[in-house]
Amino acid sequence: MKKLVKICLVVILFFLTALCGLLAYAFAVTKDVNLDIDKLSSPSLPCSIYYANGEKIEPEGKNEYVQIDEIPKHVVNAVIAIEDKRFYSHSGVDVKSMIRALKNNLLSGSFKEGASTITQQLIKNTYLTGEKTINRKLREIKLALELERNLDKDSIIEKYLNTVYFGENSYGISKASKNYFNKSVSELTIEEGALLIGLLKAPTHYNPYKNYDKAKKRRDLVLTEMKNQNIISDDLLKSLKNKDIILNYERNYDNSNVLYDEILCEVYSVLNLTESENISNYKIYTLIDKELSNNFSTPSDIGIETDYTIIVTDNKSSQIIGYSSSVGEIKRCPASASKPWLIYAPAFEENLISPATKILDEKTNFNGYSPDNYGNKYYGYISVKESLSKSLNIPAVKLCNALGFDKVKKYANKMQIEYENEDLSLALGNLSGGITLKELSDCYSVFSHSGEFYSSGFIYEIKNSKGKTVYKKPNIGKKIYSDSTVFMINDILFDCAKTGTAKKLSSLQYYVCAKTGTNGNEKGNVDAYCIAYTKDYTVSVWLGKKNGEYMSNTISGGNYPTSIVKSVFESIYVNDFPEQFEKPNSIVEVSIDKKLYETDSKIYKNSLTEKDGIKFYFKKGYEPQFAPKEEKTIFIKTLKISCKSRNSEFYSERDAGVEYLVFDCFENLIFDSKGKGDFTFFAEKDGEYLFFVTPYSIINGEKIYGEKIKMPSVLVEGKKDILDDKWWED
Repeated sequence: MKKLVKICLVVILFFLTALCGLLAYAFAVTKDVNLDIDKLSSPSLPCSIYYANGEKIEPEGKNEYVQIDEIPKHVVNAVIAIEDKRFYSHSGVDVKSMIRALKNNLLSGSFKEGASTITQQLIKNTYLTGEKTINRKLREIKLALELERNLDKDSIIEKYLNTVYFGENSYGISKASKNYFNKSVSELTIEEGALLIGLLKAPTHYNPYKNYDKAKKRRDLVLTEMKNQNIISDDLLKSLKNKDIILNYERNYDNSNVLYDEILCEVYSVLNLTESENISNYKIYTLIDKELSNNFSTPSDIGIETDYTIIVTDNKSSQIIGYSSSVGEIKRCPASASKPWLIYAPAFEENLISPATKILDEKTNFNGYSPDNYGNKYYGYISVKESLSKSLNIPAVKLCNALGFDKVKKYANKMQIEYENEDLSLALGNLSGGITLKELSDCYSVFSHSGEFYSSGFIYEIKNSKGKTVYKKPNIGKKIYSDSTVFMINDILFDCAKTGTAKKLSSLQYYVCAKTGTNGNEKGNVDAYCIAYTKDYTVSVWLGKKNGEYMSNTISGGNYPTSIVKSVFESIYVNDFPEQFEKPNSIVEVSIDKKLYETDSKIYKNSLTEKDGIKFYFKKGYEPQFAPKEEKTIFIKTLKISCKSRNSEFYSERDAGVEYLVFDCFENLIFDSKGKGDFTFFAEKDGEYLFFVTPYSIINGEKIYGEKIKMPSVLVEGKKDILDDKWWED
């Protein structure tokens, strides 16, 4: 017993000593930490982000403060239900949650769980940096306890809801309410409040504009927690979970807000962090040109009211150097802007087509799917080159059908494009779930990089608090298409910018390629694109409405987006022009027979004069050859000979292009009818004259001869003439 008592005393003494040591350490770490309540109304930015010139990107209008009595009780209940169930019973620190988190961290060998109460989160969001250390946690606990002694619970929850980040450039519940629902906080319904509170865990991941299904699932989880705590009834829960999310976006033209948000999203992605993790220690460096971005023409500048995104990418570095948007990177249908990289390039790569290949463009029903061309205009047999330049739908659908869904998806996946649907509407850019403008722009990187795909980025470099680089954007490409495929697409999209759907760029005095796209119907258009590129830069523009509402049909890819692209290039190329894309050795230019091409859609190498040919580019080894020799019988329909007064004359009936040669009895050539008409002969001496006739035609530059004909002999005796008998009828 004495030994047991001694052991217990030693253990107790050890723990008391350890506790005293911990308290002493905590006191030393936190002795200079003092609460400043004024700070609690001003949230700090998650991290420092810089333009290319070193200037900070600082969003404006971060929050709009509202009092607790303006916030519906159900919103307060929702945040407590999902974030801090014991908020009204603890004194700033939830000991039970801390013990649970400590156990989980020890078992996982990490420091992932922090067990922060709403009070602690408020302190963390407004006071402290984001490093995961014991020191920071101790400071957080001290300030949380002190805060609870100075403010009541309602004041704490009020400040928390006014400073926490809800995504979509929304700092505070008031800004979030306006940005998502275009209403004041007091007007929020239960399900709307639950949606906003559900965003707090990961605003981008649960963003209803970008991830509708995930947002709805998270909203329903918040509602379920409210039911579990008897805040709402089971019947009400069922009713609310059946409701769709109905958003009413308030347009925000403050570019710095959207830009900061998109870069922040990329920070979490490249560092492989969750949005709940604090990143305030990091400095984020970009190559974004502030002056270029701020001087973009926006829809309001050209007299229309709609949302937009403009991206300028430096092709050499794959860095985004210009960005302006009212919505950020939302996913939409790329429409015809997907045709070059999704349909035509794979068809070239698989050797299904050449630019000269003709496709029948006519109204077609594909087993129940019957797409239309723009304006219901159809061109009959039309070349691949012209069908893409004019962005015709029927040829694109036929090519998609010929390729097969597996091959189309294979090429799309290589460019990091994912979709689920497998139907012919893919040819017109109907990709399930949609893609962002940045993803669309990246797909065009294959055409400025000789077939290699590059993923662009906002971030150039990330450094931690010690100045150490923890991330630098890699610039590694992945080969997708051959240089011959790329050159043929570039040549077509150059035509598109000169005479096709992007012809508003035709006045630019340098080599620029472009493709437009429009998604809509007779009620209006919902998306309008123009993607254009030189050897140096890619400029991508999208116009539409964030909530998917219709714009006017007068807004299409070929007008306003293309006009914006033109203005961007004019601001980039002031004193110098870009180089032209070089023709690779794998490409040959061939003049094809114009007559055969236009009348029979046959592609044969031109054998006549230059004016009789049409020039196209072909992949070496797949270029056309001369037309094969025709197995044609060359003959003269009717051939007569008469002699009068020593004059012998031929009379013939022949098809166009049939000529004949005349030989004497010694087989000497004495006449060629080409350009001369029929043969005549004057006999100076009496005697018997014998002639041989050989018909011929010139086919593909070569003489093709018919069977030699022996004519009746001509006897000349003084005044005696032969009479023309009907020998040819024998």
